[in-house]
Amino acid sequence: MLKKFQYDLFVIGGGAGGLASSKASALLGKKVGMADFATPSPHATTWGTGGTCVNVGCVPTKLMPFSARMGEIRKDQIAAGFSGIDSDGKHNWQQLIETVQKHIKELNVRQESSLKDHGIDYYNKFAKFIDRHTIELTDIKGEKEIISAKNIIVCVGSRPMLYQDPKLVITSEDVFQQTIAPGKTLVIGASYVGLECAGFIHGFGYDTTVLVRTRVMRNFDQEMASKVEGYMSDNGIKFTKRAQLQSIQAIDNGKRRLVKWVRDGVAEEDTYDTVLYGIGRQASTKQLNLESIGVKIDARNYKIIADDYDRTTVDNIYAIGDCCLNRLEYTPIAVMAGRKLAKRLYGDSNEIMDYADVATTIYTPIEYGCIGLSEERALQKYGQDGIKIYRSHFKPLQWGFRKRDDAKYCGGKLIVHKESDRIIGFHYVGPEAAEVTQGFAVAMKMKCTKKDFDNTVPIHPSLAEEMILMK
Repeated sequence: MLKKFQYDLFVIGGGAGGLASSKASALLGKKVGMADFATPSPHATTWGTGGTCVNVGCVPTKLMPFSARMGEIRKDQIAAGFSGIDSDGKHNWQQLIETVQKHIKELNVRQESSLKDHGIDYYNKFAKFIDRHTIELTDIKGEKEIISAKNIIVCVGSRPMLYQDPKLVITSEDVFQQTIAPGKTLVIGASYVGLECAGFIHGFGYDTTVLVRTRVMRNFDQEMASKVEGYMSDNGIKFTKRAQLQSIQAIDNGKRRLVKWVRDGVAEEDTYDTVLYGIGRQASTKQLNLESIGVKIDARNYKIIADDYDRTTVDNIYAIGDCCLNRLEYTPIAVMAGRKLAKRLYGDSNEIMDYADVATTIYTPIEYGCIGLSEERALQKYGQDGIKIYRSHFKPLQWGFRKRDDAKYCGGKLIVHKESDRIIGFHYVGPEAAEVTQGFAVAMKMKCTKKDFDNTVPIHPSLAEEMILMK
């Protein structure tokens, strides 16, 4: 006799991948449940439905730099003839946080309403496996209940790595909710997350330094990363490079931090109001009890090992998104992977996720959009004689209202496979990088060539035209 389960599908994790896979499955007629619980950070930061992207990732990460640019635009307004503009007006950090959080909470409500509209049972509870079909759910009061499901998808995402004494630092999760202005800030780590945070904190007028151990944005094209760094440096953000962190301690009755590091063999130190720790992320799988039921996890970063069809080592348990090994950590990828998985499970599809040529944008003070291979990876794959590189340098038309020396950092790069003429790397540094890059992502998915770009009539004047006029 077949065992009857409470749910056809149960999803653990209410982020982008969980929302997409649960809704797609419900639309295909399945009984679906979802559990989502944001364990508070060491500073008691927590949030509602929507996962990292909505609450402490993509959404606030774009709203904060957008808000920071408002201060710079005042200078352009004066040059354009507007009167009554105070170019040195002060910023109210608390008001900014309240505005951003109001928008996020509206998104949380919409997400929960959408789950209800799809007939999905939503549990704001922490989930832990008992066996391959059974899950224990625990609410914030410690009360427990047990549910069962035929299939289970794990998409719990990742959280920032913590310093040895996490109360001494904040992370990218905390900065979007703290209502006290950061003041003089040290960002430890030069990943894209660290640079985004450093960019908007400085944009609101706070002294900001980035502590760099090796390279800035080391997983990205290094020529373009140097443009981002150069722009930020020229605009007042300090970079302390080749620095090895030694210690952080509280001073002034816990109000400030004394940070010590070694650079080129020389001990250095400084004091800060805020230290933001941004050295990487770790999958949120440790407390799910996965290994006890046979799901294999990578010992280094706790990521789940899943195949191309998102199957784990237990045949009814699947995993998608940032908590999986060898997956790009990016919200739209989790969304698409979740929908494709649902259609494979309950529809008539056998299509798997294609992780090649995924477009992304970094919301640093000067934005960076890219698709495909970096120059370093292209050289590694095809060799110097196998590729051809085109570059452009330009000054955005909208930057013409006033004298600016930082336009030298705007530029584009196309990496072309010589034999096929196919564009295998697209890189743009300048304003509105996401809007410029998105359309080209479609072309690259269709395996466009440099000749295709050459035969395209550009929109003029535009930023995007710089990417198709390279000779």
